[in-house]
This record gives sequence, structure tokens and C-alpha cells, in this order.
Amino acid sequence: MLQIDDAWQGAVQFWELIFGTWLVYGFLVLLWEKALREPLEEWRYVLLVFLGASFFWINHYLQRAPFYFWVLNGYTAVVWVAWYWIAVRGRGSLLWTILASLSFVLFTLAYIGFEQIARYLVKNLGFHEFHTMLISYVGFAALIWWRARASRREAGA
Repeated sequence: MLQIDDAWQGAVQFWELIFGTWLVYGFLVLLWEKALREPLEEWRYVLLVFLGASFFWINHYLQRAPFYFWVLNGYTAVVWVAWYWIAVRGRGSLLWTILASLSFVLFTLAYIGFEQIARYLVKNLGFHEFHTMLISYVGFAALIWWRARASRREAGA
């Protein structure tokens, strides 16, 4: 079994992940529904965000490991292929397929950016981790309400 050395841990914290997750979920929905104009089933959004969130394990527990580069890039390739199979495959033209496949990069940058906002709030603006978690819980509640309303509208349409 892989032994996790505490010296390998990176700077990424759980509260950054939680803060980024609800925001990137909304970003992902808007990306697919507004920009790509190809809404996905809700389970696909959940799965894609789950796969994105799982990078936390690598960046928190293995960021300073000697094999970090290989684990991160290997997992990135696996997730990108999963992105294609879960969300892109068979949905549009070749140009659309290329753009939708590349939207994985936008998703990744957005996720990192949202996590960095949380870090900035704590490190530079004097917020406590507790505050980012509180904002996140309110954000998740709003996200659930928004997606439930969208689901009811779809069912009624």
C-alpha cells in the first residue's frame, strides 16, 4: 500500500475545495447550457464536478511527492477521457466536439480560480476558514434550489 508521507502535502486546503466546488458546479452548468448549448443530465454535472474535486487528493496529499508530476498528469489524462465519454461523445459536429472537449481546460482553470478566491479571502482579506465554509454552505443551498427549480421547469415543459 502507498505510504503517504506528511512531507508530501501541498498547500491546498479542504475549505478551498469546498468553496470552489459549488461555484464551479454553477460554472459548469452555464458553460454547457449557455455557451455549448447542450444541456447535460444533472448526474453528468455531478460526476464531472466529482472528478474535478478528486484532484484535491493529489494536490493536498501528494503535491510535494517525487512522483507528483506523473500522478497529476496521468490523472488529468484519465479525467479528460472521462470528460469526453461522459459529456461530449456523440453530441455534435466535429468543431463542437473539439470545443466541448477543450472546455475541460476552462473548467479546470475556473475550479482553480474559485479555490484561489477562497485562499485570497483568508490570506489577504482576513477572512477565517469558517467564513469561506459558511459562504460555501449558503452557496450549496442556493445551487440546490436553482437546480431543483430548473428540474421542475423541465418536467413541466
